[in-house]
Amino acid sequence: MDQGQMDARNAALRDQVEDMLVGLRKQTRELKAAQEQAANATGEARTPDGGVAVAVNASGVVTDVRFTSWALIRNTPDQLGQLVVRTIQAAAADARAKSDAAMAPLRQNLPDLTDLFPDAPSLTALNTAPPPLPEPGSGPAAPPVPPRPQRRSHAEEPDDEPLGSIMRKGYR
Repeated sequence: MDQGQMDARNAALRDQVEDMLVGLRKQTRELKAAQEQAANATGEARTPDGGVAVAVNASGVVTDVRFTSWALIRNTPDQLGQLVVRTIQAAAADARAKSDAAMAPLRQNLPDLTDLFPDAPSLTALNTAPPPLPEPGSGPAAPPVPPRPQRRSHAEEPDDEPLGSIMRKGYR
């Protein structure tokens, strides 16, 4: 191989590396934008009757809960609790769907480590979507609430002294 061929080959390799760097910079910008969009995703849900509304952040942390007055009147505390849990789960699923949608295009075009280094382990298992949220009502049952101790009436309380005032007993 003469000097001219080596120079041409080096120039071609430099162009190829430059194209790869341009692509990498573009992917890095897209990744940052997608991560920001995923991190800022919020989820919202309402009960079918609109009595309970919930908002969550991208992590599924509740940021707002609202009740209509008739939701408080029409439901027992247990029913209201179940409605709140189901609505929070729906809002978290909404936030996760928005976050996954923001990251989906990048997951599809991301090369695996084996594409770059044939002997390296595959990282595709790390690049999967998180597991689905549990179905409403499928989680562990809440522990039973222990019964409240009964208060004894004043008449049932033990008394060391006989009833009545010592002043009336004639002590002098």
